[in-house]
Amino acid sequence: MQTEKNKITSSARILSIDIDGIIGEPEELQFGEESRSVATYERFEQALAEIGEDKPDRVVLNIRSTGGNLDDALLIYDAAVGLGVEVVTRCYGYVASAATIIAQAASPGCREISANGFYLIHCCESAVEGNTHSLTLTKQLLDKSDQRLAEIYSEASGRPVEEFRTLMNENAGKGRWLTPQEALDAGLVDRIIPAAPITDSATDRITSLGLPPLPEEQRKGGWWSTLMEKVGLRSSRAVRAEQEASVEPSLAESTHTTRRPTVPPSRLHTAEPTRTKECEDPAVREVATAGTTNQSAYEADARTLREAVTKNI
Repeated sequence: MQTEKNKITSSARILSIDIDGIIGEPEELQFGEESRSVATYERFEQALAEIGEDKPDRVVLNIRSTGGNLDDALLIYDAAVGLGVEVVTRCYGYVASAATIIAQAASPGCREISANGFYLIHCCESAVEGNTHSLTLTKQLLDKSDQRLAEIYSEASGRPVEEFRTLMNENAGKGRWLTPQEALDAGLVDRIIPAAPITDSATDRITSLGLPPLPEEQRKGGWWSTLMEKVGLRSSRAVRAEQEASVEPSLAESTHTTRRPTVPPSRLHTAEPTRTKECEDPAVREVATAGTTNQSAYEADARTLREAVTKNI
């Protein structure tokens, strides 16, 4: 299932929702009106409502966010925990702050992070102005929020609350960016997953078009060339190859000689010093040309000119 408003996919009773951007910031302002990413509790609710009564066996939350509004994060966390199905959270890229709260909504042992990800938890922050009374109230709310966040991390990992309070308070409350292994050691994730491999899905492509199965020898090749052949089309590469083969040898050779040489891979990321051509030494040139026929003629002309000038004087 794939909707127009939310980036949701479902296959074999597995529902996938992409949580991107700044948590709590309206999706339309971040990604445009046609975006299907989820960043607010309202959009997350819409995504869950689209499931209907036929609940999936598993919900996967793909999280790519550096945080945002704690209120929306806590609401999304509660909604995910209350689904009554297995929930998997997968963190990619920079995952920080409020986004890490959503990541704790996973079922036991299902908090994952990409091997290329980074993770950050820190103390809550707030922009406030006012008198001593309002500032005191804000401080009390921040302290209670920090305590609750540490408790959420503790409940998901089974580690003491103080371990997470200590980690959150590093660098004057700014926390510290953790590698996947450090996040695993700290009890913030359960498993490190490798980067998703790029694979050819020739069989699925052929099946979706209702074409006969691929022979074994064709499965070894690229799915695109095989698919083009099955539907009776030729790739642009094949057309170019035929055109080059039909060119006369003399023309092909002349064309080949005018092509710019391919830069070797080893030269792509290196630079050589700028160089200039060697300058000729005038003294060497005079010695080399002395005694030649031209030089004798030049000297004779010079003598004649001097004699003419002397006579006129």
